[in-house]
Amino acid sequence: MSGDAGDKARAAKGRRLAVVIIVTALAFMGLEFAGATFGWSNRVMGLLEIGIAAIFVWVMIEAYGLWRSRQNK
Repeated sequence: MSGDAGDKARAAKGRRLAVVIIVTALAFMGLEFAGATFGWSNRVMGLLEIGIAAIFVWVMIEAYGLWRSRQNK
């Protein structure tokens, strides 16, 4: 990516990552509430939390790549 098109693509990717972070955090809070309300087992809650953690790890990896692409500009 170069020039203005590259900046726009990086900005779009950054906005997308921000939305993923917000949606994931809201999903985590919703799952915690649902688990407490419906009495889900610790095994189910742990599995869901691992999935949420995996999404956050993916976001951090993508954010690092976005940061590095900006550094190489």
